[in-house]
Amino acid sequence: MQVVELIRTFRVIEAKLLQHLIQLVAVILLGLVLQSAADCPLSKAIIEGTNRIFKSADPVGNLDLKRTEQVRTGEVLHMFCQANDIVRTTCLPNSTFSIPLPLGCNNPLAVSATIVADPSCPATTYSVGYVINNRQLELYRSCYDRGAVKALFTTPLMYPKTIATERSCPQLTTDGALSDADGNSFTPANVFNSFNRILGRNQRFIRNNRDTVIIPARLTPSADYLFGDQICATSKYINVVPLFKSINDGNWQSIEKWVRTTVGVGGHMRIRTGVLGTLTLRGTERRRRQHRIFLIGANKNPVPEWIFKVVRTAANQPHTVFLTYNNIFNNRRPSAPNFCRSVPCPVALANTAAAGYTFCCNAASFNR
Repeated sequence: MQVVELIRTFRVIEAKLLQHLIQLVAVILLGLVLQSAADCPLSKAIIEGTNRIFKSADPVGNLDLKRTEQVRTGEVLHMFCQANDIVRTTCLPNSTFSIPLPLGCNNPLAVSATIVADPSCPATTYSVGYVINNRQLELYRSCYDRGAVKALFTTPLMYPKTIATERSCPQLTTDGALSDADGNSFTPANVFNSFNRILGRNQRFIRNNRDTVIIPARLTPSADYLFGDQICATSKYINVVPLFKSINDGNWQSIEKWVRTTVGVGGHMRIRTGVLGTLTLRGTERRRRQHRIFLIGANKNPVPEWIFKVVRTAANQPHTVFLTYNNIFNNRRPSAPNFCRSVPCPVALANTAAAGYTFCCNAASFNR
């Protein structure tokens, strides 16, 4: 039996090494293609050293948010700070900019979360981005249930990038969707107290009020973005859900990395990431009933049972669907739910509760 388990372990390690090698080759090839097509490629130093908003003209001439490091000869970057502070710099034939980058800004425009109409959302839809000259420049949308203090799903567009940039971002913001007290429900102390309140003080799922077991995990991850202001736009409570930390750092992180390396050169993917159901755990009373887990009393801020990611092409055609079980305490792999027609996954994932049992679903029939 031990030999069989050892063989399985080696196979998982071999699959993961092959997966990382494929991802590395894809990133290198993508970088070479982008650099050959970009006459003034934006470097990591330029991106990280600039706190202005990168804008350029879209194919029909409207100014829109810049999303990639590719800058063509003759392309004009509109480096936006405020309406009365815009610096325009042009990519010259000698691969330099007419006004050198990076460029600073004393009072950059803040990212906003604007309520918009969206029939696909059964709750309140927030458009996260900028309102400039009465035009909404959107990074992603969040469907958020304010009454339940629950993010249902987000819908960004993902663009290719080869540079992993960093930016120090502020704490998660509430944006009028929830109170500061509701936001504090994600703290380790509150999570521990909530488990005690629901399951009884003898519960053994979370041992103390200091361990970080559940985190506010971003539905639209910061690593999907290239520019600093766009990275920080993900730091919002309307973009997070309670996810077990080991799952977020395990299979879910592998899924996010795979999606980023799958985006086509010069194109983009349509992403929908959301949650389904509410986690249930057995209490400590004599009958040991199943209890739904909420981080706020009165059934608010539920811990989801499932988290999903739907990947569609730029033409909105089905591509891939991932569905991960958000329960580190059930060491038996569950069956795929009836709304997921299970298919082989395109990426090697760990088959453990701690990493998050994951299914890939038929993308054409998945309608969540």
